[in-house]
Amino acid sequence: MTGPQGDRLVVSRTDGPHWILAGVLLCVAGGFFWMALAATPQGPRVPGWVFGGSFGLLGLNLVFRSLKKPVRNELVIEPAGISRVIGGVAWALRWDELRAASVVKGTQKGARHQVVLSPADDRFESRSRSLVRIGDGGFLVAGLELYETEVPRVRELLAKHVGVTPERVPDTQAPAPPPPVRPTVPEWVPPPVEPSGSVTIHVNGWNRVLLRWLRFFALMIEVGLGAVIEFGPRNGIRTACLVVFIAVFAGMSWVAVLEQQSRARKARVLLELSAAGLRWTTYYRKFTISWAELAELRLPSGHLEFRPAADGFPLDRPDLEPLRLGDGWYRMPRTLSATAVRQFETHIRSVLPAGVPLALGRG
Repeated sequence: MTGPQGDRLVVSRTDGPHWILAGVLLCVAGGFFWMALAATPQGPRVPGWVFGGSFGLLGLNLVFRSLKKPVRNELVIEPAGISRVIGGVAWALRWDELRAASVVKGTQKGARHQVVLSPADDRFESRSRSLVRIGDGGFLVAGLELYETEVPRVRELLAKHVGVTPERVPDTQAPAPPPPVRPTVPEWVPPPVEPSGSVTIHVNGWNRVLLRWLRFFALMIEVGLGAVIEFGPRNGIRTACLVVFIAVFAGMSWVAVLEQQSRARKARVLLELSAAGLRWTTYYRKFTISWAELAELRLPSGHLEFRPAADGFPLDRPDLEPLRLGDGWYRMPRTLSATAVRQFETHIRSVLPAGVPLALGRG
């Protein structure tokens, strides 16, 4: 949402309350509850209670979120300067502190426009994570992408206050060489060598061997306790064995549920290693990072982290902004389990290019 006020422009990404959607969900839930209460046969009652409860929980969740005061997320352009608001003021720059300003579109498919600022002082440094150096002395306003309808107004005000044309090419590439001319009768050439096969790692997977041993020992304990309960004396020892038997059975059932849940389609997290790069896949999100984009890779304490090779990586990959750390490194969204760490250390050397350093172990 953009709010112009004369020479003042506010580009806002603040989430507003969800009263309308919450009301719709609660009405739908009420309809299902009414169906469950009014239905005489038993068949319609079960789906009525199930769906009514589901929609009701979603609606109550939106009501609870709407009661909270939303955190401001805005970019403010005004005659005095430009500032970023994330809850409070994250940073503010006067126009005389800037040499240039640009509205740049990333090179990735589907990328949106972002604002890049070039300070007048080359020694300028920013302590805010929402103002990131990307190269050529420019700083990217990270975490806020512009819609197509907002770009013309933002460009107009930047050009008016900074006094430069806010245009910039993110990556100037040399023109591609013309394709080679094939001969009329091409000679036979051997097929290209296929890259090594990819390896898929279950990031949140459990150690199957350890789980089998755990089940085996639990079974032995349950057999022993069952014998004492069945054939032992009827005193306090039998009662204690019965309590321990129930506790072991409940604990192993809970472990089985958690292990099964980690392999469910919506909870499973996969990391694919191939000659092309890294591919992170979940039920809700998927992204790929090529080896050419990486300068360094490390795995401290199960946290897979990488450092981009190009200064313009934050501009080209705004989708990975939530993964960025304060020191220029990026961290994968989830910690690798002990089993996944061992698989990663086993297979990473076979696909990682020689030019990308790798640091394993605890950091």
